[in-house]
Amino acid sequence: MHLLDYLIQHYKDQSRSRLKRLLASGAVTVDGEARTQFDYEVTPASDVQISRKSRILRTPSGPARNMQKFVHIVYEDKWLLVVDKAVGVLSVPSGHHGFCLKTLLDEYLQRRGEKCTTHVVHRLDKMTSGLLLYAKSRQVQQAFTDHWREVITDRRYYAVTSGIPNPPSGTIRSYLTDDKFYYTHSSPTDDGGKLSVTHYHLLQVLDAHHALLDMKLETGRKNQIRVHLQDIGCPVVGDLKYGNGDAPIHRLGLHAYRLCFIHPVTGKALSFETPLPVSFDLSSELQQK
Repeated sequence: MHLLDYLIQHYKDQSRSRLKRLLASGAVTVDGEARTQFDYEVTPASDVQISRKSRILRTPSGPARNMQKFVHIVYEDKWLLVVDKAVGVLSVPSGHHGFCLKTLLDEYLQRRGEKCTTHVVHRLDKMTSGLLLYAKSRQVQQAFTDHWREVITDRRYYAVTSGIPNPPSGTIRSYLTDDKFYYTHSSPTDDGGKLSVTHYHLLQVLDAHHALLDMKLETGRKNQIRVHLQDIGCPVVGDLKYGNGDAPIHRLGLHAYRLCFIHPVTGKALSFETPLPVSFDLSSELQQK
């Protein structure tokens, strides 16, 4: 069945035009991957979700909440959690009852009988996948916040870009400011914004128009990578806010693959990595069309 037909059949409270807008905006995921094609093929076993106003809406016949579809726990001790976030889910609530990883992780800890809740140490955009760090107490969260530059030793992302950077490696520096519409602006001079520094390195030319980059953050501002890649004329694919409309992998082409830090309690150096998402293999995506 085509995806749009599936949505019309299972979300009878939504108009056809509304469902088409949700599809076009990247708000529909199939088995954890954002899909925008109206004729994308789905089966009765497909997990189809619609993200709306920070909530994940499920089909009435869909499965009960399945934590593994949204997050994988990479590391856990009595002070913190390192998790691998799926695309399409928020790090923390954006509303009073927003579905997010914090909610899932708090439920997970409650089921295990732990008398604590999670506190996000840093965030990822909803449509960015990859490694996230949560503390199990405000004290541990604050320890990271107070000594961020000392304890966070490496954070890296894979980025699929529309355009091939020239030179293939470099450093992007600018001052970032947000306007009242929550759009981040970049300026080469200090106009009251926050200095932001991103290092990039070309890993692979995927085709004549796309590349896979390694991105290393020196600072961690909101939308930093997305804005900086826009600055050099190679925006992240699938970026509805800072991109150019190019969406060959049908999701935001950004994945936080490496997280290294000094444990704020034990002092131990910890390092974690996740593999390149399958959808970032552009040759594979093109063969499926």
